[in-house]
Amino acid sequence: MLDPHTGRMVLLAEGRLSSIGLRMVIAALLYIPERIVAVIDSTKEQSTTQEAIGFGGDTPIVHSLEEAMKYKPDSMLIGITPLGGMLPDSWRAIISEALNSGLHIISGLKHGLGQDKEFSALASTKGLRIHDLHHVTKSHQIRAQGSWRRRNINTILTVGTDSNTGKMTTALKVYEEMRRRDMNVAMIGTGPTGILISGRGVSIEDIPSDFLTGAMEFEIDKAANEGYEYAIVEGQGALSNCGNSPIALGLLHGAMPDAMILCHQPSRESDGYGLPLPTIEDSIALHERIIGVFKQANVTAIGLNSMDLNKEDYRLTTKKLQQQTGLLAVDAMREPATSLVDTLLEYFSKYKKVVLPHDISEIHDRI
Repeated sequence: MLDPHTGRMVLLAEGRLSSIGLRMVIAALLYIPERIVAVIDSTKEQSTTQEAIGFGGDTPIVHSLEEAMKYKPDSMLIGITPLGGMLPDSWRAIISEALNSGLHIISGLKHGLGQDKEFSALASTKGLRIHDLHHVTKSHQIRAQGSWRRRNINTILTVGTDSNTGKMTTALKVYEEMRRRDMNVAMIGTGPTGILISGRGVSIEDIPSDFLTGAMEFEIDKAANEGYEYAIVEGQGALSNCGNSPIALGLLHGAMPDAMILCHQPSRESDGYGLPLPTIEDSIALHERIIGVFKQANVTAIGLNSMDLNKEDYRLTTKKLQQQTGLLAVDAMREPATSLVDTLLEYFSKYKKVVLPHDISEIHDRI
């Protein structure tokens, strides 16, 4: 698995570096900037990502892989995803060039580069690794075993009132704050970007529905067996979105969280289908009711996506939501995640977790 805290990556964003789209490149520049040595885009005249897209600091923009090699990268991230996630023929040359230059390949493409005969043979010859972030190993193709009844780890899941409400961002910010406090925490990514940044997880969208809950359970059990005290799971989709509710429900039942953070964009009134969103109170009740069939788990706070609110509107919105729900409401991109973590720790100090006295390795003996 990837280690998000070591290594030196050059990011391939040829012809597409912008502040809109390119989620993986942007997230890498925001959350693991210490690993990014350069970005490749021959169409840019600016010399840094800060000048080109408004963030990324002094990360240089270069016009070729040859130019990037002077920054001594050890891997190349393919951070552009064309329609359908397939590999354009025009990119094959630069991937081959990267492998011939001694770089590992990290790919967010749907097209599995590790299964590509040309690339896999070249990587094998060079002693290099191709990491396909969408790839799901056989170990994750397993039905849920109910091991949540036996594991001793505090699990936190970010859930949403709709899609694209900041579940990954909130999870990452809470994870960063916990690490800052030297807490023993693992973050489990559930999409290619989250996996890239956290260094662990599984791409949920690439798992057959029968195995979704089992794959999530497997990842949390692995973190528990490694001795982590906390696991933060990146949420996907929304229970109330008819287009991706199966993934949201599978994550909820696979993670069997002890606590949830509900992510919400206050200005959004309807989803992509034009259907009205549930009230914040109804969404809280929905998540707690569904998980309550199995165990007690509460929404502990509201993580906001307030990108379209000015400072005063944000202040009024957080105040209103706190009055409505009695819960903390914070946009962790606007202010530190300190209060979110404080709220979680207060909750867990009172939370009564029932753990059966069995080693979960009896259930997942191949972890």
